[in-house]
Amino acid sequence: MSKCCISRVSLVAALIGLAAYVVPASAQPSPAPSCMPPAWAKQQTGLKTGQFDYQYVEPKNSAHLPLQAMLKNRRLLEHLQEFLSPICLPERITLKVEGCNGVANAYFWEDAIKVCYEYFEYIQKYTPKGVLQGLTPHDVMIGPTVEVFLHELGHALVEVLDIPFFGREEEVADYIATYILLHFGKADARRLILGASIVAGDEALEEQSKAPELRLIADTHDLPAQRYFNRWCLAYGMDPALFADATSTGKLPEGRAKRCRYEYRTNEFAFETLIAPYIDQPLRQQVLAKTWFHFDSPAAATMIAPAQGLAESEKELPKAKR
Repeated sequence: MSKCCISRVSLVAALIGLAAYVVPASAQPSPAPSCMPPAWAKQQTGLKTGQFDYQYVEPKNSAHLPLQAMLKNRRLLEHLQEFLSPICLPERITLKVEGCNGVANAYFWEDAIKVCYEYFEYIQKYTPKGVLQGLTPHDVMIGPTVEVFLHELGHALVEVLDIPFFGREEEVADYIATYILLHFGKADARRLILGASIVAGDEALEEQSKAPELRLIADTHDLPAQRYFNRWCLAYGMDPALFADATSTGKLPEGRAKRCRYEYRTNEFAFETLIAPYIDQPLRQQVLAKTWFHFDSPAAATMIAPAQGLAESEKELPKAKR
């Protein structure tokens, strides 16, 4: 596997900044959700909140045992289970981490969101050795870790709920993941997007140095560079002040930036029309009000020209509204 500055044993300790609190059994969501699916929806009955289970699958490769232990210690899947609990689904979905025979992959299949132990090593490979753009290695890793689970959640939602969409499902899953990342608190959204983009940007640069193979051009996924710019476009379109340095630092070409407000609004309309009705809104607000991440770096340190308010205590920053 790829070599990196961070040992496998310490990888997840640096990887996940999720707050370490325990959710008692009594805090599980009510079986009578307030979700209101649209009249045209195929999934109208049997919808419940709290439909996510989790499983830390025993690694096939013994070298992944420390990684499994650290993921368990950090309660990664338990936190994801709670964060996703407001979603109303007609069936249960299992969050899994498992070995994939050396392949760095993640996918939704047979009612399970599966992320390979090898995928965490992929994140490790593209994480910088020191502070970059104001983020420590620990901070960088949080973004892509959360993003990969939310991407696979996007697949799960459109398939289980029969959500209609134009285009390729991989693009839809990307946009759903980015939209959710952007609706944490402003300071967290800034660092999550930047962290995910640092890892994805390094991969994109590596791929751009080679002539793209036809199989990659024809793939269901966009090329890494396209996915990178799509993420930044949604971020800039949502909050041009919070992501004001996107154009000045080359993260987003000015020609694309001019349409990003429109691109964000079309995605916002799609999410709020097609997916938000399947979310228990009171429970959603409870979830968003919690502290989910422990970052080393203040959000203002990640910006060349800090947006108004980001230099203040992050406790004073309001949670973004969906």
